[in-house]
Amino acid sequence: MMTENDIVKGCKQGRREAQRALYDAHAPHLMTIALRYMGDRDDAQDVLQDALIKAYQSIAQFNWKGQGSLQAWLDRIVINTAVSQLRHLRNQPSQVDVDQLADDAEQPDTSDVAAIDSATILAMVASLPDGYRTVFNMHCIDGFSHRDIARQLGISEGTSSSQLSRARAILAHKIKEYINQHAP
Repeated sequence: MMTENDIVKGCKQGRREAQRALYDAHAPHLMTIALRYMGDRDDAQDVLQDALIKAYQSIAQFNWKGQGSLQAWLDRIVINTAVSQLRHLRNQPSQVDVDQLADDAEQPDTSDVAAIDSATILAMVASLPDGYRTVFNMHCIDGFSHRDIARQLGISEGTSSSQLSRARAILAHKIKEYINQHAP
């Protein structure tokens, strides 16, 4: 099995086995990120493919800095590719009546949320309207500031903050519904 450093060196030399090793080692994780952003498997696969092509084409500029640095670099490429794709599509958030959710928007109990499997939570996030899902992922999962989100998506910081608030309200509502449907 190739080490991460061997994979990087091999990819820089254009060796197919190193490219395959990079794909085998990182594609499942990268697909998870693409799915979080795109919400649709076909769109996520397109993002993954585009991101891997970008990675293979720019690997010569990558400087390996130790275990995990390749993963972090690939994560960033997938996120940037997904954000670029979403910006290109310019899908606006679906009209969701957040006021209707306001009564239910209080945060569910942490213990209730912990009892929900991660696949269900990810499905709830994936079902958010595109703009809300993108801002939620960038801020809550990938740690971007509202300033960075605004710059990358071409929106204002206020819009980023508003979309995050609405995403949280929708998720709180979905979680409460799930808990009510699956309560013993």
